[in-house]
Amino acid sequence: MPSPSSSREILRRQLRQARRHLSAHQQSLAAEQLLTQFIASPLASKLTQQSRIALYLSNDGEISADALCQHLWQQNIAVYLPILDDKALKFARYTADSKWLENRFGIKEPIAAEIIDGQELDAAFLPLVGFDTEGGRLGMGGGFYDRTFENKQANHPPILIGLAHDCQEVAKLPIESWDVPLDSILTPSTFIQLD
Repeated sequence: MPSPSSSREILRRQLRQARRHLSAHQQSLAAEQLLTQFIASPLASKLTQQSRIALYLSNDGEISADALCQHLWQQNIAVYLPILDDKALKFARYTADSKWLENRFGIKEPIAAEIIDGQELDAAFLPLVGFDTEGGRLGMGGGFYDRTFENKQANHPPILIGLAHDCQEVAKLPIESWDVPLDSILTPSTFIQLD
């Protein structure tokens, strides 16, 4: 019988492969549909011009949050991107004229004067490798988001929203004690609110 950690690694490989096999057209269409789902969701009406929202730059086949970012900017909502802070994350303000540097994983991070902690966000849209409808999130395995939000209390900001392709859903994820659950999940075809 495989250990929970080995079954997570096997699942992680399978799901990463599934999302990487999506064509550029499928990726683009998924990003547009994701925005449509967001606009129709109850989340959209909760955001104001005072909201601070974290997104991410897509990598390794992750669903793109670019259309969502453009929409938030049009609503004059502040957008932040994750930056490495040792083994956790902080969030740097992202604007259309942001300058960039690459972190140790080769992922771009904005160089910003305004950097905040995760607890200062109103909502964070998180990338993921896999999810289940109970709020389970399987990430890339580094634990950065889990460490960043490990002290988050249920029903308190920030709202944690997993963004994913529909092909990343599984019936039940093997969950570990350190996994921080999602408050909701947004895919191109659905919005799942978890209580």
